[in-house]
Amino acid sequence: MKRVHALIATCAMLAACVSTGVDVRQEQLSDFMLGFSTLDDVTAQLGAPTSQAALKNGSTILIYSFATSHTHPESFIPFIGPLFAGGEIRSSTVLFEFDENGVLRSQRRATSSGVSGLSVLPPGMLQ
Repeated sequence: MKRVHALIATCAMLAACVSTGVDVRQEQLSDFMLGFSTLDDVTAQLGAPTSQAALKNGSTILIYSFATSHTHPESFIPFIGPLFAGGEIRSSTVLFEFDENGVLRSQRRATSSGVSGLSVLPPGMLQ
């Protein structure tokens, strides 16, 4: 019976973290040089983009989006958990623009993060 409870607790904690998309870190962006790196270079290193668009002028835009959510562990405490329900949310979007020859013209990265609910743990403890 104790093993069943441990299994249920483990499954609940694993479900507390959800991620989607491709997480492109700032340090990865320095691997790509404007005017030299190509569309193939970027996709070879980062994989398939979240979305892609071909513009009328022949240029191409690749977008890599990422989002992750960590639920506060306090949310799983019976009876009082709903008082603490919430968690940390982080997202990023990276946009690569290539000219008509597939050469990198520009790159931009935007990030956001936020916290919802209450937590008794110090910030960043869940990472």
